[in-house]
Amino acid sequence: MGEELDNIGQKIRALRQAKQMTVRELASLAGVTPGLISQIEHGRVSPSLSTLKKILTALGETIISLVEQEVGEQALKGVVRKNERRKVIVSPGLTYELISAKNKAYLMFISYLEPGCDSGDAFYAHEGIESGIVIQGTVEITLGDKKVVLNEGDSITYPSTVPHRWKNIGKVTAIGVWVVSPPSY
Repeated sequence: MGEELDNIGQKIRALRQAKQMTVRELASLAGVTPGLISQIEHGRVSPSLSTLKKILTALGETIISLVEQEVGEQALKGVVRKNERRKVIVSPGLTYELISAKNKAYLMFISYLEPGCDSGDAFYAHEGIESGIVIQGTVEITLGDKKVVLNEGDSITYPSTVPHRWKNIGKVTAIGVWVVSPPSY
């Protein structure tokens, strides 16, 4: 394992930054000091095996995954080609095209909602947060007892714990790009 872990600090920094975590957040989750994280990331100290395991657990990784995959290789595995997108028919008139590679942090997709169609009669609620932008059309989003109309170019972010549903109230297919974190589909 020796040479694979030579640049462990760089790998930890890249993973932390990819997950948009601060040094303090990672240190808190791992139960170590921010100073230790900083020293490890800058190659000033090598973590003990138990400390390395705590840090990687906080990052959602394992020692084996760190050794097996270079950060650059992980990035290449994240490429989703247009012709390889997975399509999910959610309900009649509503299709998702998955555009993010499988990961534990979020799901990104393009939604296609036909005129007059909606996400179904039931409201959805789950842990996390959702954010989206309408690329084409007009969508009415119901959040609890409030309704918001989004037109082309409008975006929204809301906690997924609020019961929500949406409907295309326009005359063209509504197209939007959405991110759900953590993935719930």
